[in-house]
Amino acid sequence: MSTGENQRTASPVIRRPADGRPCAISGIGAYRPGKVVGSGELGDRLGLAPGWIEQRTGIASRHVADAGDSLVGMGATAARRALAAAGVDASDLDCVVLATMTNVRQIPALAPALARELGAGGAGAYDVNAACAGFSMGLASAMGHIASGSATHVVVVAAERMVDVIDPGDRDTAVIFADGAGAAVVSAADEPGLGPVAWGSDGTGEELFVLAPAPSSGEPAHRCVRMDGPELARWFGANMAPIARRALSLADLTWDEISAFVPHQANDRLTKRFVGELDVPGHVTVARSIRTDANTSAASIPLAVDDLLSSGRVRSGDLALFLGFGVGITWAAQVVRLP
Repeated sequence: MSTGENQRTASPVIRRPADGRPCAISGIGAYRPGKVVGSGELGDRLGLAPGWIEQRTGIASRHVADAGDSLVGMGATAARRALAAAGVDASDLDCVVLATMTNVRQIPALAPALARELGAGGAGAYDVNAACAGFSMGLASAMGHIASGSATHVVVVAAERMVDVIDPGDRDTAVIFADGAGAAVVSAADEPGLGPVAWGSDGTGEELFVLAPAPSSGEPAHRCVRMDGPELARWFGANMAPIARRALSLADLTWDEISAFVPHQANDRLTKRFVGELDVPGHVTVARSIRTDANTSAASIPLAVDDLLSSGRVRSGDLALFLGFGVGITWAAQVVRLP
């Protein structure tokens, strides 16, 4: 048995919060639409060379929502699965946090409808739009509610229908993004299962990812995502490693005590860059669900965690480092004990 395995068996402890009750993730759930589109099929449609998408992004296939996969419906399914895993009834939820950037109606927020769908209509409910960092920021919000004593159980749901905001003829975005939902129940606990969050924003990069009229749609009022992918990749590549290190430091932990690294599934090239720059040890399992899930924005981290747990590559009780980063520009990272 390696030194790393010995250290992880000892169940390292995350630093306790300075004030308030600690909390932990008590259950994870996921939902992936049934329609699957392979990169070969998509590449043919876009006139790309065979293998181009997978070579550039690491994506072999993706799930695509159909008319029956609403944001609320996908989020509710993921949330119910998380509640079942946690052994928590929806009526016991104190708050519902929905992380999404694809609520095309904008007003009203979707979280109250999600709470209603779950049977938690009396709970507090609100949306978080921090793009791909939304799930990690939602976890930070849940920690605050529990620490303050205003909540005992919070469900953080991340749901995205990227199909609603992607121009199917735009090679820069159509090859990257996909649909799905993930959820985590965060509950008050005797020992901390969520470390302090390292988060922030940089509004100078807001023009790198915007909604703009989609020429190929033929409808001027229809807006789709326009992205400066290379510039975003440069920004994240240059700035995210220090954020990951800060999250470890805030939790008073090192890589020796971490079992999994779960970065936002943006692009496999970025993940490989982070692993190299952070000098991630060999005993740490790196999430790469982007291969079959593609980039699902806010939903990518909980979907990646579901993939790791369901495949047995990590175990309940292992510590993982989450690194969420999104356009706007936003980021949030924390150490999490897996349920």
